[in-house]
Amino acid sequence: NLVKNGDFEEGPYIIPNTTWGVLIPPFIEDDHFPLPGWMIESLKAVRYVDSEHFSVPSGKRGVELIAGKESAIAQIVRTVAGKRYTLTFSVGDANNACTGNLVVEAFAGKDTLKVPYNSGGKGGFRRAVLLFVATGNRTRIMFYSTFYTMRGDDFSSLCGPIIDDVRLLSIRNP
Repeated sequence: NLVKNGDFEEGPYIIPNTTWGVLIPPFIEDDHFPLPGWMIESLKAVRYVDSEHFSVPSGKRGVELIAGKESAIAQIVRTVAGKRYTLTFSVGDANNACTGNLVVEAFAGKDTLKVPYNSGGKGGFRRAVLLFVATGNRTRIMFYSTFYTMRGDDFSSLCGPIIDDVRLLSIRNP
């Protein structure tokens, strides 16, 4: 896997018995970013969640994109120009009353993929695959939520899709 920390298992400390996760703000100017390998490339924060309090597709941690297009997460990975790659990832809901149509847009270089997920707010996920050809020695992969969504139980808390289990693999040419 060419993606660092694609399962989001490395991240900020989550205080035991807290049920709201950890907000990771954008533009942190620190030597030690709280989510290794990733950048928050947006105006708003993302939420780092755990499997004890939320539905997470894989492992114990995931990232919830809570502010529509203003909440984006990205990573720059090393690639070989002209080589084919497959970007796979999970999209789901956090089992936090976030209902409705959730859409994650994934970008890899110049290619994009929109992944719809119809959320009942009860957890669950689906896998998505984006095939692309690298155009340079470094490729930016990025994810953001297309829509703003509010929780159905209080109508004041932003919520969104969970991203997890991000993998980037090169494909051998036949």
